[in-house]
Amino acid sequence: MTPRTRDEFLDLVDQLIFEIEEVVMCAGDEGDPEDSEFSDLLPVYELLSKDLKQLHADIMQGRHVFGENRDLPFMPLVNKWKARLPFHNLFATLNLANRQGLPG
Repeated sequence: MTPRTRDEFLDLVDQLIFEIEEVVMCAGDEGDPEDSEFSDLLPVYELLSKDLKQLHADIMQGRHVFGENRDLPFMPLVNKWKARLPFHNLFATLNLANRQGLPG
């Protein structure tokens, strides 16, 4: 579902933050270094989490502008690792809403 309002957009940002935190917790539970599906991407997840939290803060403080046909700043990182991000489709949805603007 594409967010149509600022609150729906923020909900999607929060959902992505939650998903990343879940992956980070799973990575912490990986005991076998040869089974490092998540743990080898910890720096990527941590950076995305930081960027999402900053986006949330910017929106709440009125510093973020929607609909200027620009990608979110972290999309190059998402696109680079999308094959390894289990929720990359949520980032794509978020970015599309940002590019197009929010109708409601």
